[in-house]
Amino acid sequence: MITFVVGATGAGKSAWAMREAERAGGLILNADSVQVYRYFDIGSAKPTLEDRARVRHELYDIVSPDDDFTAGEYRREALAVLEREADRREVFIVGGSGFYLQALENGMYDVPKIDETIRARVAEWESSGEMWAQLKKVDPPSADRLPAKDSYRVRRALEATLMAGRPWSEMSREIKHSPHRLSARFSIRKIGIQTDRERLRDRIVERTRQMFERGLLDEVKSLIDRGYEDAKPFNSVGYIECKEYLAGRLQRADLESAIVTSTMRLAKKQMTWFRRDQEINWLP
Repeated sequence: MITFVVGATGAGKSAWAMREAERAGGLILNADSVQVYRYFDIGSAKPTLEDRARVRHELYDIVSPDDDFTAGEYRREALAVLEREADRREVFIVGGSGFYLQALENGMYDVPKIDETIRARVAEWESSGEMWAQLKKVDPPSADRLPAKDSYRVRRALEATLMAGRPWSEMSREIKHSPHRLSARFSIRKIGIQTDRERLRDRIVERTRQMFERGLLDEVKSLIDRGYEDAKPFNSVGYIECKEYLAGRLQRADLESAIVTSTMRLAKKQMTWFRRDQEINWLP
């Protein structure tokens, strides 16, 4: 049995999964796009060493901060764990990275590695504000589905379309009907952990306070000193605000509230993503 445990950041996914995995003798499989990286611990709310001693955890701390870990690479790593473990124990897949979870559940089209000339061309369109318009020319359905301000997904769709020589929307339809979907191999259930907005904000305020008590700023300073200032996980909530503060672009008095605001914004995006999935059973 595989159990997806999803929901907004701070809602209590990890606590629920820890309780259930410990009871069932199962393991927890990471589906958080920051927790896969080494050294990014406090700001990503990574499971503690005590938690990992109580319940087996997989796919945490597996990627160097210098590396770009894609959803396709995550799927390959996660499938290897599931093939090895899911027939022997319940696996709880925990995280708020919807694109990781979607890739794992539905599969991905095998787009060749993006050529640097295509990356450079798309980067020029992005910097000039023309990227969405270019996507509209080569793949109208994807452009109609993606808002122009969602630069990450627009860029990925445009790069994939240009590299494969066919629209990303067409490839996406094939993925949805792929025989490689996870449900063809494993029994799956989906649990969503939810709470009201006011309570979620209180939880996020408290979690942010605890992160600073545990040494979040020291962690960020150490990562910068080690040369990871431009690493991909530094673009995530918490780390990017701390980097702004250390660069003198944010006041210390405003730092924690800025992280809370960004975290609430992320939580809203996550819930918008997961609410589209009618198979999720939501629990308070």
